[in-house]
Amino acid sequence: MIKTEPVHHQKYCYLIELTGNVQTDLMIALSAAEQNLGSWERVYSAKLPTWRLWTNANADVVRFTVAHIIARYSLPQNDYWLIQYHGHDHNHPKMLHPQFHTH
Repeated sequence: MIKTEPVHHQKYCYLIELTGNVQTDLMIALSAAEQNLGSWERVYSAKLPTWRLWTNANADVVRFTVAHIIARYSLPQNDYWLIQYHGHDHNHPKMLHPQFHTH
């Protein structure tokens, strides 16, 4: 029998893609509060370091969190793309422009 129920029940899915050339794993640097923001998944099929975050948090909270994680890693060359999906509806993404500029 095929299970049709979604695995994630959060309101949003964010795709976080770093644009720099340093391969790093943000997962190991997440604080407890950042881990509790939602379900984090590494996207291994992507060319750039990319993560999915399933959360009910709004875009401002996610942008703030991602900027802080990048700053903690001291990755000035890493800007990022943030794409917001509504839950499991990946047909209509909303591109949220990068908020962490170092140039």
